[in-house]
Amino acid sequence: MKSISSLQSRLKSLHQTGVQQLNEQQLIPALNTFQQMLAIAEETESLEYHVEALHQIGMIHYSLKHYSWSINCLKQILQLAPSDAKSLRVATVCNDIARVYCSAKQYSQALRYAAQALEVFLKLSNINGIGITLNYLGEIYNHLGMFEQSLQCCRKALTIFQDTNDTIQEENLKNSIHEAAALHNLGLAEYHLDRPRQALAFLNQALSIRQKLCSSPNKKRERKCSNTDVKARSEMAKTLGQIGIVYFGLKEYRTAIEYYKKAAQIYQQNNQLEEQAKLLNYIGIACYKKADISQALWYHLKALELFEKISNSKSKENYLPHILSVYQRFQLSDQGVKLYQRVQELFEMMETEVS
Repeated sequence: MKSISSLQSRLKSLHQTGVQQLNEQQLIPALNTFQQMLAIAEETESLEYHVEALHQIGMIHYSLKHYSWSINCLKQILQLAPSDAKSLRVATVCNDIARVYCSAKQYSQALRYAAQALEVFLKLSNINGIGITLNYLGEIYNHLGMFEQSLQCCRKALTIFQDTNDTIQEENLKNSIHEAAALHNLGLAEYHLDRPRQALAFLNQALSIRQKLCSSPNKKRERKCSNTDVKARSEMAKTLGQIGIVYFGLKEYRTAIEYYKKAAQIYQQNNQLEEQAKLLNYIGIACYKKADISQALWYHLKALELFEKISNSKSKENYLPHILSVYQRFQLSDQGVKLYQRVQELFEMMETEVS
């Protein structure tokens, strides 16, 4: 039987390896590493490593979109903590659970856990945690259509991060990330409240910060793109896409297309096929709106081609009708009928009907 000291050394080594694998976007190897770490931590009753392993495993499942597994792991951490514990870890985990529920579109549950996190951070007087949680609440309120509440939360969050982050320097990167998120959420709320110019003002501020964040890491030497880099670029693409949506709403289709294309290019570089496909479809719609029918068809078909590569994609059935509309404009009835039949088949598989 191995000694306790050797097992502790093994736990430390596994943790370092897992973190390195995550930084290199090796999610499955990292998952295996942290599962090994969890088994040893349970055997040695090392609570700190036990909790850390569960947390890492939960967030890897979140990245893999295994939402139920992620929530299960994260909730185990709350069960391990004493019922009266109001620790930073508990608050952070509550926020992470809220994030997973939000991605799973279970917004009432997301709201519940974000509120719990906020309560703990307030008791701890943790200003940074309060700001992060207000951001999450703002995002959840946007999903729930409670846009005024979103504005209220995100304005408070923005004030917190602006007060603690005057310039984008290495030690302030995290605050800059959260400041950009608050600005993005504010822009989204303003857009849904039919205030497009205010929305653009916030979104452009968010974009400016996210562009700086993508170029700020020290690149004195060539290195493999890290998970942090990919996430930063993805957030920038998200804001570019949303700016395009606002311009589309203003019927400024040419400008909308410019932003859509920039966002789609980033998603292509990140190998985020579904997000890229959605943007290509948006470009197709904008081309259709400005009567560039042949270009509209090209982009819709490129989007469909990408959707076909994605296993278990639930998005492509929403976009085939756009291709049908283009074919109808070309008066190509045979292709139109075939596509309509395909849409019907897809909707039947989803147990819905084509209206």
